[in-house]
Amino acid sequence: MTKIMDRVLDDIQTLSQNEKNNLLKYLTVSMDETHDKDADELWANLAKKRYDDIQSGNVQTVSWDKIKQEVLA
Repeated sequence: MTKIMDRVLDDIQTLSQNEKNNLLKYLTVSMDETHDKDADELWANLAKKRYDDIQSGNVQTVSWDKIKQEVLA
């Protein structure tokens, strides 16, 4: 390992749990080299479609309690 990497690993040990979580998120995002620039728009369109389906009554929602009940049964 390089000296820089050794130092980084030592420094990580001094971080709080919250700081480590933030670092992990940052590293994960920074490694995503195949980010689809259209993904945000596609997700927004899907969310709007699902919202519209619920509002129009085409789709019925299920409560979290009912889902937990079925999964744990």
